[in-house]
Amino acid sequence: MTAVKTLQGEKLLIKIGDGATPTETFTHDCLINTDRGIAFEADVTEILVPDCDDPSLPGWKQRLKDGLSAEISGAGRVHTASLEAWHNWFNGDIQKNVRVETNGVTGANGGGYWQGAFKLTAWSVTGPRKNLADVSVTLQSHGAVTWTDLP
Repeated sequence: MTAVKTLQGEKLLIKIGDGATPTETFTHDCLINTDRGIAFEADVTEILVPDCDDPSLPGWKQRLKDGLSAEISGAGRVHTASLEAWHNWFNGDIQKNVRVETNGVTGANGGGYWQGAFKLTAWSVTGPRKNLADVSVTLQSHGAVTWTDLP
């Protein structure tokens, strides 16, 4: 039996670029410290293809991909030192380069990262009385998202 090569959730790191050129540095912000993920979606055009032998039968749908996008979600306990930077990112119509890394997984084991430009499209800070405040963020791709294998 061959065991599944797994990835612990805390090893999936969302790293935000500093925008420096020629060498951009990507760092993990402690604001995203409990849940994180990346999801991919395709817009499709649906085409109904009729049955030539019996046009009264239902036809089968075919789908053509028309547009691709990615969405990063993150959540955690509020890291107060990060609030101003996230607020400023949301208030501006800017994109930042972001990586979602499989931290600590070698390329031979499927390790690597997705990277692309993302806009902060939603975020919230909530906190019940007598408890710690939480944050959630949503980043949406602004152009292509690529995969890079780690060595």
